[in-house]
Amino acid sequence: MIKQNMELRKILHSESKSHNEPPLTYDEAVELFNKLDWTDENTFYNQDFGDSYLQLKAMRNDEVFDNKDIKVEILVDENIIKFAVTKVNRQEALDLIKYYFEHSEIGDITSYTTEFI
Repeated sequence: MIKQNMELRKILHSESKSHNEPPLTYDEAVELFNKLDWTDENTFYNQDFGDSYLQLKAMRNDEVFDNKDIKVEILVDENIIKFAVTKVNRQEALDLIKYYFEHSEIGDITSYTTEFI
């Protein structure tokens, strides 16, 4: 069940017109996610939470395996170079969006790999 007073989150995405768009509610974020073209490898969705952010990126067709067509990157250090990374399907991506609307701390990332940018 979604809390009625759920946080607003700053979201930047591949169709953003500027970096100064107003924060969105959870329902608006889900609507936005569903409108984005996840078959276009340039599509992305970034959602701030706490001191970090969740980044979802469309993957190239040759990278898709087991219906997992979205790459997840979660910032895990203050220097903005270390990320926890995994691949998810669309429903799992929506579950992450919901989780990071409800929480300001990084969740369980033990199954993720680590990448440095």
